[in-house]
Order: sequence, then C-alpha cells, then structure tokens
Amino acid sequence: MSRIRGSGGFTLIEVVIASLLMAIIVAGIAVFFLHIVRNSQTMDQMTKGLQYCREQLEEMRTVDVASLPDGAQPIESLPDGFQRQVFVSSPYIEYPVAKLIKCRVTWSGPEGADSTSLSILF
Repeated sequence: MSRIRGSGGFTLIEVVIASLLMAIIVAGIAVFFLHIVRNSQTMDQMTKGLQYCREQLEEMRTVDVASLPDGAQPIESLPDGFQRQVFVSSPYIEYPVAKLIKCRVTWSGPEGADSTSLSILF
C-alpha cells in the first residue's frame, strides 16, 4: 500500500504546539475574567459605602445641625465590616450657623483598606 505524502494526520509536534497555544489563550481569558470579578467586587463595596454616606447625610437633614458641636463624631460599625464616621465643622466665621458635615465610610476590600466620603453644607 502506498501512502501519499502529506495525507497522514497531525504529527505529535503539531498537536503539542496547538495544545500550548490553546492553553495560553484559555489562561489569558481566565485572568481577564478574574480581573473583571475583582473589579466588580470593588465597585459593589464602593457603592455600599456611598449608600451608607447618603443615608447618614439624609438623616442629618432631620437634626438641628446648628446645635452640633464641631469635631468628629464616634465611629459607627455597620454591617459587612463597614465603619462610618461623621465630621462637623463651622467653615465660615461670618455664618456661625452654617455647618459642613462630612461623612466618611471605611472598609477592608479585596485590595486592602478603602474609603469614600461625601460632604454637605447646611
């Protein structure tokens, strides 16, 4: 039986090279998706932190802020390892009833400690 050159199957070297190329491509895709998942977790935590700040500032609208003493309020522990602290200051000497309220939320995320803050002037 005579065999025509080039009509056989793949050689072992061709299969190994094709397998290595597929492994490199799959590894690159896996790293990309892991990066996307980590960024998604970070953004979820940032969104939660901003929500906790908004809730506190909305609650401060119901308080007579002119009677609040300047300085840092006690740190409040929140669910999921978040902590919130409110800072009150009187930024304008000519307007003693005006208060600057700053709310900062801190947490420990996948990339270490992180924080966000919002401020409002009453």
